[in-house]
Amino acid sequence: MKLAYVCDCCRLCCQQLIVEADAFDVLREPRIEAERSLGSHSASLPILDACWILATPGMPYPFLRPDGCCRIYPSRPQLCVAFVAGSAKCQQLRQTHGLAALAPRPAAGEILTEILQALLDEQPEEIGVA
Repeated sequence: MKLAYVCDCCRLCCQQLIVEADAFDVLREPRIEAERSLGSHSASLPILDACWILATPGMPYPFLRPDGCCRIYPSRPQLCVAFVAGSAKCQQLRQTHGLAALAPRPAAGEILTEILQALLDEQPEEIGVA
């Protein structure tokens, strides 16, 4: 059975890790540039090498809502998309900061399979048609 983890919005990944965005992230979400402008750069710096630092352990993530959710979640940086709830780094952060580990849950596909099987098991034997 495949297991999945659901983020509980503890905010640790947004407060204790370096969160950065690249030019592609900024193209998808212009509020990143507005919030953390790169300022002036030398002409020798190609735009693809540009990196927007959105958060560090001493600088909070600017798009974090008070409830722990992200204001730009649908267009959040790719780095954030790649950070998986329940991953080793997630669990390590939680342990370091005194939070319980996220508990695994069956993946949605597995739950649907179990429900369908239970429904099929409840059906009477196939009745012949006259």
